Amino acid sequence: MSAEEKLRQVLIEFFELAPGSAPEQLSQRAIKKWDSLATVQLISQLEADFSVEFAFDEMDKLTSYAQIHAMLAAKGALEA
Repeated sequence: MSAEEKLRQVLIEFFELAPGSAPEQLSQRAIKKWDSLATVQLISQLEADFSVEFAFDEMDKLTSYAQIHAMLAAKGALEA
């Protein structure tokens, strides 16, 4: 499984999306249960799954698939 596929799978499982969903369309505004607690839990999951660490000031920027992807790519966990 590529890192891209892994990110998609993590998001599908975390947000309990239907199999085959397109997580690339995800945003915090589109998912009601994506609140501040879910953000912290998601960040913890991403840190564990991709062996990265997010600084406190990065956490509020992770509000969509695109932003998560870009941040993981910047940390070397995904290809840009």
